[in-house]
Amino acid sequence: MKLSKDIIPFLSGKKFSSSVPLRLDGESHEVSRLEFIKKTVIGKKVLHVGCVDHSPEKVQEKLADNTWLHKMIMDRASHCAGVDIQQEGVKFIKESLNIQDVYYCDITKDKVEGVTDVDWDYVVLGEMLEHVDDPVNFLAKIRSNLNFKNTKLIITVPNAFFYKNFKAALKGFEDINSDHRYWFTPYTLSKVVMCAGYEVDEIHLTQDSPPTLSRFFPYFILKKYPFLRSKVVMVAK
Repeated sequence: MKLSKDIIPFLSGKKFSSSVPLRLDGESHEVSRLEFIKKTVIGKKVLHVGCVDHSPEKVQEKLADNTWLHKMIMDRASHCAGVDIQQEGVKFIKESLNIQDVYYCDITKDKVEGVTDVDWDYVVLGEMLEHVDDPVNFLAKIRSNLNFKNTKLIITVPNAFFYKNFKAALKGFEDINSDHRYWFTPYTLSKVVMCAGYEVDEIHLTQDSPPTLSRFFPYFILKKYPFLRSKVVMVAK
């Protein structure tokens, strides 16, 4: 899906409104965010930022149920490298899993051979931007530190409009990851990305997983009202 052209002046700051409606043009994806990433990175050169995914224990847990994103990318990309600021996790991946193209570094400032000198097709930031203190500055520094000639970003973040958030609010509480700094919407993610010097290429609203018989009713609702899905997925250039 694409941003409607009339929203671009508001995102760029050329226009202002205290109540501007954002609409997305084109067909809505019903695949999960993981399926979207897996399909997009096939045969591409991919840098995965935040490859550890919290901790070695979390990596083992996701390997067990085949949901570790870094392995999904590795299995499909022509070349894949990972970076993370968690030294223990990077050491675990290298030594225990024997995956060598992972690097302990700060991608916003460190110059690393095999990372910052490669013309990547995609840089993947999956479920991590909401953990960053200053997302605009973070994205801008990535762009300045990497060799961004033909590179695109794939960003996925939790959607503030996810219907389960409203269910929790009706019960009098907020259900959130304790390390999150932000809730994003399609507009606010687009604003952050454009303020960091990128253009929004695609934007989609997806679920964590494809529909099943046991979840038929909510998926029927989400098919009609995609803004209530759980994830915002963006490709930016």
